[in-house]
Amino acid sequence: DCKGRVNAYRESLAPVQSTEKGFWRSIFGSSQSSTEPSIHSNDSHDEFPLYEALERIACNAQLDNIIAKTDDMELAKRILFALFDSMIPDEDDAEALSDPLFENNAVFVLELSARFLISNRNNAAELYPIFLSKFELLLSPKPGQDPHENILGLKFPYVLERIIVTVLRSCIHFFDIENNRLRDELNRSLRLLTQLPSDYLHEVSDRLGCGSAIILRGCFFLFDERAEDWSIIKCLLDLAAQDTSGRGFVFDGIASLIDSIDYTLPGTEECNDSNELQLSQCGVEVIASLLLRYRDGSYEGDLSFRVPAMSYITKVYSYSQHFGASNEVSSDDMSAKNQTMLQEYEFHTMVTAIYNDACLSEDDNIAKRGFESLQGIVLSTRVESIPVGKWLNFLDMVASNSPSISVQAARISSLGLIGRLFLTLMPELSNEKDNWSQLEDFTISSASVVNENLRAGRATALFETTVETITNVVNVLQIAKQMSMATPEGESFCAWVSETLLYELEQVGACGGVTNRLE
Repeated sequence: DCKGRVNAYRESLAPVQSTEKGFWRSIFGSSQSSTEPSIHSNDSHDEFPLYEALERIACNAQLDNIIAKTDDMELAKRILFALFDSMIPDEDDAEALSDPLFENNAVFVLELSARFLISNRNNAAELYPIFLSKFELLLSPKPGQDPHENILGLKFPYVLERIIVTVLRSCIHFFDIENNRLRDELNRSLRLLTQLPSDYLHEVSDRLGCGSAIILRGCFFLFDERAEDWSIIKCLLDLAAQDTSGRGFVFDGIASLIDSIDYTLPGTEECNDSNELQLSQCGVEVIASLLLRYRDGSYEGDLSFRVPAMSYITKVYSYSQHFGASNEVSSDDMSAKNQTMLQEYEFHTMVTAIYNDACLSEDDNIAKRGFESLQGIVLSTRVESIPVGKWLNFLDMVASNSPSISVQAARISSLGLIGRLFLTLMPELSNEKDNWSQLEDFTISSASVVNENLRAGRATALFETTVETITNVVNVLQIAKQMSMATPEGESFCAWVSETLLYELEQVGACGGVTNRLE
């Protein structure tokens, strides 16, 4: 019966020990050492009638030779056409489509064809269109109809799953080939995957996520500023991340990409010879967008990636800012400078989201990582690259929404951010009197936070950290003029800020570390 035939077919595919070379013949156990016992006895041949037939096919067809490299393009194309014709019969061929072994046979032929293609990489541009034409036949929905009803491939989910894997494998192997036609065809194949119904993609999200992550990691430097490449890979990664089984693969791929370029930034002689390692502006925006979705729990409310996502968001932002500084030195063209930095809106969106969603979290670890991320953003952003109004809004947000004094770990991290903002922004922003009013508000609010910290008790880590941080801020701001950090007006304002903060230390007798005290 049908069940027995299927079981016989599966059993016959069991690999056996072989001392002779040949992948396909080893599958069917066509050659064994005379000294080794056969795992398929004569009785087993009688029990599984397909075994001997498949063994003879593997041997007589010389499948190992078929997947070997060849320079005969006409022969290669004839082989592929023959394979695909046997794999995908006409829709009218009801008898072939109803065969219970159809999918198994089709998958076997597809795997053989894929191996043939990959083995002939030099001819991929000529051979891949044959694959694409068959994939479009199976995956393209008919206009105006329900894709669940008119995508032929959905009738054969196992074949469809292997087609998805074959498309991803092809992109992994061939995306680096410098052939515009091949690149476009690979992108068309990937587009076909994005058009499949979401309920089916849910079932293969792990394969989709793994393959897409490998493409991202291995080919990101080839995308450059090609918006189409980045649009497609973003769509695939986003689709895969919708399901738990693919979400981890996608995040790991993004993390691996960022880690790989973390120490290959422009500005060093070594990196200048390795431009292919740079992440383009379009890439920065795509990666940042996906990471923000992880941070926000946009995928089924999953917040397990929130903390690492914030860390990588900071790295991506830092990387884009580094490019902005590099381009400004090498070119006077402001458009080139703007092209390599995150937009002002994205800066505002990022810092606001991190502060509200992470820094004010009740989870100490999340809050700590949030403040660390914001410090990293402040350190990596040149003050002049962001409008003053954006900085002042940032200061107002930090000053008006401090973590509760009862959550000391978050309070300590918050103070670290406040100290960094004083040291980074105050010497430059105070040079303009128009900014003084909002800077005064920030200073007074910060002094209030310092006062609360110091009065929470001396024998605490919060007290010690507050004294250390504020002492450093006071000392640095008092020497702003010597460091050429401020104009005379700015120096005067920085001196007032120092006095205001120093007063809080004096109230508790903790100003011993302050140097160059003002009279």
